Amino acid sequence: MGRTTQSLYFTGPRELDVREEPLAQPGANEVLIEAIVSGISAGTELNVFRGYAPQWRQHMDPVTRLFSATADPDWKWPARYGYTLVGRVVERGSAVTHLREGDLVFSYSPHGAHAIVAANAVVPLGEIANPELGAFFANFNTAYNGVLDAAIPLGADVVVSGLGVIGQLVTRLVKRAGARRIIAVDRLGPRRDAARAGGATHVLDPATDKVAETVRELTGGRGADIVIEVSGAAPALNEAIRTAGYNGTVVAMSWYGGTFESLQLSGEFHHNRTRIISSQVGAVNPMLGPMWSVARRGEIVRELMDRYAGDLAGFVTHRIPLAQAGQGYRLLDQGVPDVLQVIIDYRK
Repeated sequence: MGRTTQSLYFTGPRELDVREEPLAQPGANEVLIEAIVSGISAGTELNVFRGYAPQWRQHMDPVTRLFSATADPDWKWPARYGYTLVGRVVERGSAVTHLREGDLVFSYSPHGAHAIVAANAVVPLGEIANPELGAFFANFNTAYNGVLDAAIPLGADVVVSGLGVIGQLVTRLVKRAGARRIIAVDRLGPRRDAARAGGATHVLDPATDKVAETVRELTGGRGADIVIEVSGAAPALNEAIRTAGYNGTVVAMSWYGGTFESLQLSGEFHHNRTRIISSQVGAVNPMLGPMWSVARRGEIVRELMDRYAGDLAGFVTHRIPLAQAGQGYRLLDQGVPDVLQVIIDYRK
């Protein structure tokens, strides 16, 4: 009998299955990675888990980049997903020379005990203090990309809406970028506390605080120069538009699930000339010029991960074995207050 591995599959909206399946040999330009940990994303991945992602119902034309309804959507159940796998190279193809067996690497691979990946697509992690921290590489890229898209001037008043892992990272990077006021917004008290510890000068609860009005009070009536919206909730995007000042900017970092009949583009959006920027991690702000690339961004992120290693370690609130992955997804899906980062630990 050949060797096998275990892989996580999404079998339907909010349905999972761990399957044993054959494990192939890596090709000449590939490596076989034995997983140590992978992180469950509470944003994009949760939308995929819930069945909200448009690819479950639509097809994206690779040329026009337009989505259209179809009977043959891009994704079909069952499907594998995930993009934060950390592990060690255990085999390499005959043409692979820059990696060695035992190297600790990050891969944008689905959850599972092993991954076979093109060697030039993995990210060597080098001497990282704790392999778990490598699982934040993708989220850190997303957060840093949003801050680059925001183009924050020194002394700006910035609001960060949504304080999950990416919002926490954004808060710290906004501080590093030289914001004067950092106003962090979330319904959950532990997340507000973590944001304050990470550099937020003010924290607000949207359930009890009037966010747009309070930000006006804090900024002499101006409103925020920039609102970075990370929550993925339609009401939060509406409030972000209200919170930005005249000619202010809203950076929408989230993949918004569901429909958007409630989006309000009449009052503040129109009269205050609000600019909304979609920040998507697949590309870097073109205004930075040709010297900036996704690869360069990744190099900087790897350095930042070491600088913020203590914060990253504190973000991990739950560790679960692959066989119990459904429990981790349910915790995130239900919005349990003390959950921040759920790690699938393949060592369990």
